[in-house]
Amino acid sequence: MSELDCTPGERLNVFVGANGSGKTSILEGIHLLGSGRSFRTHRLGELISRDQSWLRARGVIRGEDGAAETVGVEKGAEGLRIRLAGDEIRNASELARRLPLGVITPDSQRLLTDGAILRRQLMDWALFHVEPTYLGVLQRYRRALRQRNAALRDAVGPSALAPWDQEVGEAGDALHRLRDRFLEGILPLYAETLETLISMAVEIHYQPGWDSGTNLAEALGGNIGTDRARGFTGVGPHRADLRFTTERTPVHRVVSRGEGKLFVVGLVLAQARFLQDAQGRRPLVLVDDLASELDEDSRGRFFAQLHALGAQIFITTVSRDLVETADWEGLRVFHVERGKPLKMV
Repeated sequence: MSELDCTPGERLNVFVGANGSGKTSILEGIHLLGSGRSFRTHRLGELISRDQSWLRARGVIRGEDGAAETVGVEKGAEGLRIRLAGDEIRNASELARRLPLGVITPDSQRLLTDGAILRRQLMDWALFHVEPTYLGVLQRYRRALRQRNAALRDAVGPSALAPWDQEVGEAGDALHRLRDRFLEGILPLYAETLETLISMAVEIHYQPGWDSGTNLAEALGGNIGTDRARGFTGVGPHRADLRFTTERTPVHRVVSRGEGKLFVVGLVLAQARFLQDAQGRRPLVLVDDLASELDEDSRGRFFAQLHALGAQIFITTVSRDLVETADWEGLRVFHVERGKPLKMV
């Protein structure tokens, strides 16, 4: 896609087009404006067209108070440049605070089946937006963890390792307290939303990454032999996880692919509702490939939850028929065809 202009509506925006027409690129552009990152790849350069050396996305963010800010993100040979309200900024986190984004893709159900990192990222996203101190605590913990792991690999003595034990322990305990407090508030909302979407009673278990009956410093001391042998830290918040079960069975073992997608949809929408209730802010929701794995009944329940959220929503699909049940005021449908201007239909 060489160039595209779009004026979306405040509620539901649907991009219809054949596979390969560039629909997902539109969502990538929106995500780039709200995070400085791609939702599909860690290598931002992969978003650049093969015959080009740079990309640029520009937009206007309008807050709940009606105030507007221009934002621009450019990626080229000189790296990533971000401008907000005319000023260049260094940290993409400033974008994310202004434009919370929930993303649902055909790969979203990997959250149920893949490693715990995706489930930690789910928690981190919400905590970043509702807890002002969270990012700083998380960064402090990660820095200390890197230093402790480096010390373990270098086989330093106890006195050289002790400062990093203390720093990892203090930052890790602080991180755990923030996560634990957040989950206490949102777990009932997770369960309520999931039961509505998939008619399943779900138990959600938080595992902090060590035996929570002790503080992290004690857990580090008890695991020191294993850590030295392996050369990395085996306990702590970086090992935290969320476990989802129904009747004591892991959810991913009993749900269909469609139910698995709805499950993850429920988690994303519950967090969006939590953010809205906590701060009065409505996140954007990006849904790539609506049809994937969802039958008509599932789509109906999905749209009902989206409508109740009241957020601005961007959906891609191969057929407009898939959104005909979404009888929303202000619905905007755009036809996407490779190499041609975006057309509202």
